[in-house]
Amino acid sequence: FIPIYEEKEWWIHAGISKIIEAYVLVTLVDFYGDVPWTESFDATNFNPVADDDESVYAVALGKLDEAIEDLDKESLATPANDLFYGGDPEAWITLANTLKLKINLNLRLVDPSGSTSVINSLISEDDLINDPSQNWVFEYSRNTDNPDSRHPYFTYNYLNGGNDYMANYFMWTLYSEKSVVDPRMRYYFYRQVIESTTDVTELPCYGAPRPGHYPDYMPFCTLEDGYWGRDHLDDDGIPPDTKKRTLWGVYPAGGEFDADYGWPGDPAAGLQGAGAEVIMLDSYVKFMLAEAALTLGTTGDPRQLLLDAVQASIDYVMAFGEELAVEGYIPDQQDIDDYLAEVGSLYDNATSDTERLEVIAKEYYIALFGNGVESYNLVKRTTMPSNLQPALVADPGNFPRTFNYAADCVNLNSSIDQKPHTVQVFWDTNPAGIIQ
Repeated sequence: FIPIYEEKEWWIHAGISKIIEAYVLVTLVDFYGDVPWTESFDATNFNPVADDDESVYAVALGKLDEAIEDLDKESLATPANDLFYGGDPEAWITLANTLKLKINLNLRLVDPSGSTSVINSLISEDDLINDPSQNWVFEYSRNTDNPDSRHPYFTYNYLNGGNDYMANYFMWTLYSEKSVVDPRMRYYFYRQVIESTTDVTELPCYGAPRPGHYPDYMPFCTLEDGYWGRDHLDDDGIPPDTKKRTLWGVYPAGGEFDADYGWPGDPAAGLQGAGAEVIMLDSYVKFMLAEAALTLGTTGDPRQLLLDAVQASIDYVMAFGEELAVEGYIPDQQDIDDYLAEVGSLYDNATSDTERLEVIAKEYYIALFGNGVESYNLVKRTTMPSNLQPALVADPGNFPRTFNYAADCVNLNSSIDQKPHTVQVFWDTNPAGIIQ
């Protein structure tokens, strides 16, 4: 469609399309490494070769530059159904600049000086997402048919009992790792029960020996107060616990706010699925700028950017669930201040930039709840958080630095061979095997 938009001088349409195209391209590279591009649009070629991943990244950056130029032009039409920014070209330009930041933060491992220059230029231009009104999110609704427009995490867990398991490690991170409970806890998670079980028919791991390779502080099997999840790579059969597992909460799935109700999830509960696909938020930008300031020396105080990022995340999550929050269970200002103070103390007590990066990465990891793309890149880029829960088995194999190609891709395309998931994307220069 882009050539048609350009021919008609529908520059907003063209610019938006190129931004989305760039985002898809970098995501494909981040997930798979080399992917087809140059031969992909030849209708007579059913076996396009996979291009070098670095060249595809360069294409994506070029698309963002083209998009900004298009969006600065006088357009002869405005999109009638822009589900993100209502056809506002300035908002899309801001997003394009923000995606440049995201890309160049990944590139810091292979081109630190180039990334520093680009990121400082973006900071100087002051046109990055910095307010919740600019967030790039897709908003789901309560609509149940033609089509069902509820958040898929909601429909998968609130209609007939929980299908997902929350990670014990992630819930522990918010609930118990610090001396204060994370203010986002009751927004992220909804407990169907408020007391933890000791019944082995419901929780087969209860009473089982703790894995010898688990650190002493690491949660195993269950958490207190009804936070019912699973350990990393627990592949046991499914017990009768669908009405007891901890569910996605009001954020971002549009579920229920946790006010110690202790009753099963219900399709009529909470926001009834009117959640959001969180793609790029103002808090993410602040975390990225904090990481860049610490690792590259770009403009800004990494400590202050970190605290601003955490505050922005808490504000957004609490505002998201405001209509459901119950008095007496809503974090007050002292709760928030205590949490920020502990994050600040962790940063201040760090004795090296590696330890300081650990604090930034851990808080970014927490704020990324609901966004697996940026979480995956964060872990590959920083190898942090370094205290992620080990697999239940002592030797589970290698962390996937990229994913295997889909079976259809290698089976139907004679130009592409399957690769092991130990293959690293070009910008991931961290040692092999360092991520556990």
